[in-house]
Amino acid sequence: MSNETSIADLSSSRIRLRISGADRVTFLHGQCTNDIRSLGVGKSCYGAFLDAKGKMRGEGHIVCLADSFLLETNPSLQILLEKYIVTEDVTIENVSASWGEWLVIGKPATLPERGMSFTHPLGLGLICAERQTATLTDEEVEIIRVEEGVPSWGVDMDENTIPIEAGLEARAISYTKGCYIGQETIARIKTYGHVNRRLVQLSVINDQLPVKGDRILWGDKDIGQITSAVRSLRLGKTLALGYVRREFATEGVNLTVNQHSAEVLKLCGQ
Repeated sequence: MSNETSIADLSSSRIRLRISGADRVTFLHGQCTNDIRSLGVGKSCYGAFLDAKGKMRGEGHIVCLADSFLLETNPSLQILLEKYIVTEDVTIENVSASWGEWLVIGKPATLPERGMSFTHPLGLGLICAERQTATLTDEEVEIIRVEEGVPSWGVDMDENTIPIEAGLEARAISYTKGCYIGQETIARIKTYGHVNRRLVQLSVINDQLPVKGDRILWGDKDIGQITSAVRSLRLGKTLALGYVRREFATEGVNLTVNQHSAEVLKLCGQ
């Protein structure tokens, strides 16, 4: 990535939720794969939100405020979280209209005084009321994202994804926190087993971009599928992300996509 500071507007692709109430810590801690209770004011973490089978309902960054949490996440998660509020003193408010979201890539920029920041895998996430001037298009952000091997909700992961499959284990999962929805599946994978597929970054020898759903082959065996692909002018390569069976999720493995050679460059999340 460039050393120059660039800004991308994420305001329309993500939502911002303010979670308040006396039971907000216990509630969010029980919903999220990461350790919410340990967050101090101004601190943040990334986490996944699972169903009882360990599959993802959503994901996002959580910022701890003095009287609430601010969660940036995929648009569908708000309704799914609200379903779990029974007798808890918890209020979930969508503040997306008044708080925008940006991604700052490159050298640290001067941040708005009232802005809230969090560590984003591509740079610095920023949530604030003051509008920022975007210098990156959505297409440029997508190229950077695939170059870095970072999965995107709704593209590389969805309601059928276990977070470990997408390489989110190091960023999103605490194995020392208390109970949360889906914990049994995650703990069982860590202790006794493994996931059957992993998200990898591929270099594809083809000027024509693969598309989501294209099959990944090893010889004549179907071992996975593409989730996203870009043409990286900076690297001079066609790059793709895709799921492959775990035995093929190793750097240097040679595969085929659309009858063209493809090489595993890395396992996402490592």
